[in-house]
Amino acid sequence: MNIYETVKSLVTVREAAERYGLNINRHSMACCPFHEDRHPSMKLDERYHCFGCGADGDVIDFTAKLFHLSPYEAADKLNQDFGAGCLPEPAHPPPRPREPLRHCREVLLAMELQLRRQKQAVIPTDRAKPIPVQYAEVCQMYDFICCLSDFLEGGTGKEKRDVIAYLTDGVLERYETALRKGVIEYGDIFVGKADLAGKGEDR
Repeated sequence: MNIYETVKSLVTVREAAERYGLNINRHSMACCPFHEDRHPSMKLDERYHCFGCGADGDVIDFTAKLFHLSPYEAADKLNQDFGAGCLPEPAHPPPRPREPLRHCREVLLAMELQLRRQKQAVIPTDRAKPIPVQYAEVCQMYDFICCLSDFLEGGTGKEKRDVIAYLTDGVLERYETALRKGVIEYGDIFVGKADLAGKGEDR
């Protein structure tokens, strides 16, 4: 049994998904983290399959796609997070992305998942009434985090460097503190109403 088979025999997709922040209902369904999904369309058990976007695979595929990792890096992450102790130190470790980039990706993904849950919890049910401030704020926070993720993944070289510089200047620590609280508040993201376009300036 190789290292991939060992990890897959010890950790199910459902276990990994729950650890990494997905809410799974009693029918083993969850909102898919790989597309904008307002209603649970992903089935998770030993494997995962999304009936909305077609994403499908095992626990290593899921972790690799969720955190933008290679299969080996995904297996290594599962090994570390679940304490499986089944991966030997490779003689020639595969190349890893620069640590700041990986850290930024992981924190932004966690923020996106948490804000998606918060948004779903406060969706207005009466369209005749004004949009609640709480819903407007969580939508603005969610859009801002998604924007950072988009720049990080598909922006120009300068845009990526700007996002990493912004996040590693104390912002990641603030986001991680908010995630530990379990609820992300408006002030956790928009401190002093600063953003990438006007960081440090008074608005």
